[in-house]
Amino acid sequence: MILSEKNTLLEDIEAARKEGYTSDFMYREGHLICRTNNKKYSKSDCTLVEYCRHEGMNDPSDSSILFLIECNDGTKGCLSSAYGVHAEIELIEFVRSLEKKA
Repeated sequence: MILSEKNTLLEDIEAARKEGYTSDFMYREGHLICRTNNKKYSKSDCTLVEYCRHEGMNDPSDSSILFLIECNDGTKGCLSSAYGVHAEIELIEFVRSLEKKA
């Protein structure tokens, strides 16, 4: 396991980068887009490796979630989102529908 709820979001991103998760993803219109090369990935291209929720230090309602994702072309990266009331529902549903890495 790479991620830990004991870490801050930034500490977990740093730990993920050290393990090769060097790309950043964003979610747009049913696809993940790699910010490095602008390549689009559909659900069938991606595997969810791991995820971890983080609460804000000063405000527990300031929650975020970090996902580690691997794509079928070898791209490995991070995707983060607000969690709870401020969550982007379509993004969360997209990630929940991904195949989980065994």
